[in-house]
Amino acid sequence: MRKTIGMNKHQKAAHRPGEKKVSRASIPHLLELSCSSDVEDRLTAAQYLCPCHIQARIPEVWDAVFRMMEDEDRKVRFAAWHTWEDGGLPNDPAVFERMEHIYRQEKDPKVRRFAEAIIGADLAARVKLEMTQLHLASLPSARQRGKCDFCGEGDVWVTSDLTTTIPTATLPRAAWVCEACAQT
Repeated sequence: MRKTIGMNKHQKAAHRPGEKKVSRASIPHLLELSCSSDVEDRLTAAQYLCPCHIQARIPEVWDAVFRMMEDEDRKVRFAAWHTWEDGGLPNDPAVFERMEHIYRQEKDPKVRRFAEAIIGADLAARVKLEMTQLHLASLPSARQRGKCDFCGEGDVWVTSDLTTTIPTATLPRAAWVCEACAQT
């Protein structure tokens, strides 16, 4: 089976003969270049601190990429955003919030469009999820007979308390509260 099945075009390019791979020994040098006062050095660092060249996820590298995403030079910022296109978006919500903050601060229209192409779908999905949660929270809760999760009273009218979750074997559910407990 081929090594490149299931990879995007940038990841496939990393497996082509002649693609420059970065050794672990040269990563500290690239991190120094990312802090250089010379724009060409920072641009080189932004291009080679890409996951397709490094082939690993190293926290110091991602910090350098974030720093270059806020660089004063447009080409460096564009190349730093390009590393996220090659390497994929992070799963950590805190890292994604940092990316969103940098995206919102971006002034250059070309870099901003490119960044929106990279994280726009994830931002839209998050906004849609938040709107759905707000909509569900605004709906009146249906009354049903059951056991109150707060006082333990059984066979009483209960409503769902969306602010409190009860862990179950599969997914957490909203707590059921009786009228007496809801008033306290």
